[in-house]
Amino acid sequence: MYLKGLDTLRAVAALIVVWSHIEIIKEMYGLPTNWFRFFPNAHFSVTLFFVLSGFLITFLLTKEQENTGGISLKKFYMRRILRIWPLYYLILLLSYFLGSSNVSIRTIVLSLMIFPNVPLALKSKWEGSPQVWSIGVEEQFYMFWPLLFLLLPMRRKSLWLFVFCLGITALPYCLNYINIKTIYNEKLYSFVGKFFYYTKFNCMALGGVLGYSVAKGQRWIKAFYNNTFLVILSILVSFGIWFGNAKFGRFSDEVYAVFFALMITGVAMNPRISIDTKVTKFFGKISYGLYMYHWMITIWVVKFLSKYEIENSMMNILVYLLVFGLTTLVSWISYHTFEKYFLDIKKKFEIK
Repeated sequence: MYLKGLDTLRAVAALIVVWSHIEIIKEMYGLPTNWFRFFPNAHFSVTLFFVLSGFLITFLLTKEQENTGGISLKKFYMRRILRIWPLYYLILLLSYFLGSSNVSIRTIVLSLMIFPNVPLALKSKWEGSPQVWSIGVEEQFYMFWPLLFLLLPMRRKSLWLFVFCLGITALPYCLNYINIKTIYNEKLYSFVGKFFYYTKFNCMALGGVLGYSVAKGQRWIKAFYNNTFLVILSILVSFGIWFGNAKFGRFSDEVYAVFFALMITGVAMNPRISIDTKVTKFFGKISYGLYMYHWMITIWVVKFLSKYEIENSMMNILVYLLVFGLTTLVSWISYHTFEKYFLDIKKKFEIK
């Protein structure tokens, strides 16, 4: 089922990630990084991805349950595997052999098991493509979310989903409180903090709460998304705090997730608002490739250009033109040759 606006939001999130990582890699290689200021809160792009995923997956699960009387876990997992795994493992392979093979055995094993976020919490990462950590978070969420969805009672399910969201938010604080009051293991304290900092199941669950409410046509959410003024306000506030570099302490991701979830709901469901264009839909379609290929391509471009004495402003222009151009080209080719093969197989597991 296609929901309008989501491709555009994916495109925005992916392109901002590429922009911010260009600046990070430039800094790694000693190049001027004076373009960071355009997107100082770029890391919240990943929060937007998480909320989008939770919203869409839960919306589709709810519709499947309504239309068929149940949920096919086999079809659900096969759809996720065929969409995510082929490119994920290809990037691990390419970045290891063509990028950096300086990866510990523990990181290799955990990443192959779709747990690349765990090494990150252990102060390690997949050097050649460190952005894969977020793919692991999404896959882990997909492992348990449909099971939780089935186990929760039908009555007031949205409330139970919200309670889970609150519980997973409170969990790291509870675990570290117990740790402090009992064994006080500093390494465990650090691991718990970092693991849950990166593993934003609560942001995905929050998207899921709204996805469920929309699919069920609950009155409160319909009152919101049918009010064009409120939807426009949610869009303006979301981008305003994002590009305005607003911070909300330790709960910044959660606050952003609330506004992102409302924005997603509004742009997807309000019939009077359309943010899609041919360009944004194009980039939205290849956004997974943009996210996965850009790190390696940026490394290669920066390494190549660093060999030459180029004036700073021209260096910036060349880096951005080459990275965005090559990443778009590679992602488009990948989508239509490599990914589409598995997407065609995925259609066999779609719910009719």
